[in-house]
Amino acid sequence: ERNDNSFDQQDITEEVMTDLLVSLESGDVDIGDPQTRVMTALRKVKWPYVIKSIRAYCESPWKRSEHYAICVNAIEGDKEFTQEVLQMSLRPMLTASLVKSYRTLSGADRYNFAMQLPRFLRQENVAPEKQEVSEQTVLQKAAEIIRNVNLFVSNPVALKTSEVHRSFVTNFRNELRANGYSEAFVEASFDVLFVSHEALTGDEPVFKDLMKQSQKNPQLQIALRDKDHIWMLPSKYPMALASFGQIKANKTIIEKCGGYNFSFVMEYAESTEKLLIVDRCAAQKNVIYNAYLDKGTEAFAQENKGVAFVQFHVPSLLMKKSDLETAGNVFDFIQKRDVDNPSFKGLGWQEVRWNEHASAYQPKAYVDAIEWFRVPVTSTSL
Repeated sequence: ERNDNSFDQQDITEEVMTDLLVSLESGDVDIGDPQTRVMTALRKVKWPYVIKSIRAYCESPWKRSEHYAICVNAIEGDKEFTQEVLQMSLRPMLTASLVKSYRTLSGADRYNFAMQLPRFLRQENVAPEKQEVSEQTVLQKAAEIIRNVNLFVSNPVALKTSEVHRSFVTNFRNELRANGYSEAFVEASFDVLFVSHEALTGDEPVFKDLMKQSQKNPQLQIALRDKDHIWMLPSKYPMALASFGQIKANKTIIEKCGGYNFSFVMEYAESTEKLLIVDRCAAQKNVIYNAYLDKGTEAFAQENKGVAFVQFHVPSLLMKKSDLETAGNVFDFIQKRDVDNPSFKGLGWQEVRWNEHASAYQPKAYVDAIEWFRVPVTSTSL
């Protein structure tokens, strides 16, 4: 607190370094919420899930003690408090990374590091040059905060004079990377992203279903978004979609009715590897994704008999982008299977296998652009 040469992130730096000192003294970060009695946990917190909305932050036992009174009356949209929340919501990941970095050191190095720590905290720190950016996304702002805390930890004097501090800094950077943070690529990346073309409220069956899956499999990063908001499960509070910039996912699920042309599919070319489009024109029953998350598309087809869908492998589809530019509706295109059509030939289908267990088709092709599909009972309405 007496170090006047810190920078914009002094508040979060004070908190996480204090957390580290508490850990060194007591063997753990024993922080608890005096209202809920919920205790903190030093567990792996993945980027960008660590970023929280005001409501989610105020329910967290990690919130700063100065914010207890503010949180009582805090509302979403408070710009000044939102900036404080963005900074402080990074505390669990930064603290866990610092503590893990210390614990990774050898016994002798831990002792030397602890002995050198007071001198390190007292020395002057060079403030980073501020970059004038007209409009930053939430991700970019959060990444800048982490980068500046990293600069504080990576004090050049300490690095030059202490071998054990160099080891600690290396560990810290490795922990940040292991938690999904990359200084080179500031983006939100998820295992599974569910895209809704209707506004989500949190009461939808699919929302509740995916929420249960995220709680059951905390290592699986699941997010939902509509046109305005994004939910990073298991948090029930959304954040503004526009503030996130680039969003990527290993698997993307889209439920919609109509508009299944290849140009729509190509819109996801830079953001996902696998794209599952589920037809909701005949939405008499809920679609369940438990089996899809656990075992893949064949299991999804078995669990959702009668539901039309197409599973794309987008990188393979991109290879045939020029061949498919004149192709129209995806379901009509698949159903007709016009072997003389140049676009259809581009897919290189050798055989279309009917899977009895899944009640769906699995093409055998030179290019696995379309991996599984089940056409609607009628495609005239599409």
